[in-house]
Amino acid sequence: MWKYGLWLDDERQPTKNFLDQVESYFIAESYEDAIFYLANFTDDERYEDLFIDFDHDLGEEKTGYDLAKYLLEHGIQIGEFSIHSMNPVGRKNIYDLLTHYGYRYTGISSVR
Repeated sequence: MWKYGLWLDDERQPTKNFLDQVESYFIAESYEDAIFYLANFTDDERYEDLFIDFDHDLGEEKTGYDLAKYLLEHGIQIGEFSIHSMNPVGRKNIYDLLTHYGYRYTGISSVR
């Protein structure tokens, strides 16, 4: 179980699979919401204790892939991630980018 969870999706609520994996969570409906959450981690909160479940299409210019790039650009090493996006190309792009740089993927997420 992860101490913190970040659910990134502009339409759907967190799934039971996601909720079962985290002690507390934040719903980010946009790229900007997610950046706000990450920027406000306190000294006693660690990114390594964070599980992120990505959607790709966020109904705006920025996507879940942009958040994945942000993690890399800012050296934020999270505990694990999953992807619940229905966009197969976007899902693959997020997966390929983060796993290439050693981020741990878990396939537990589901939008059902």
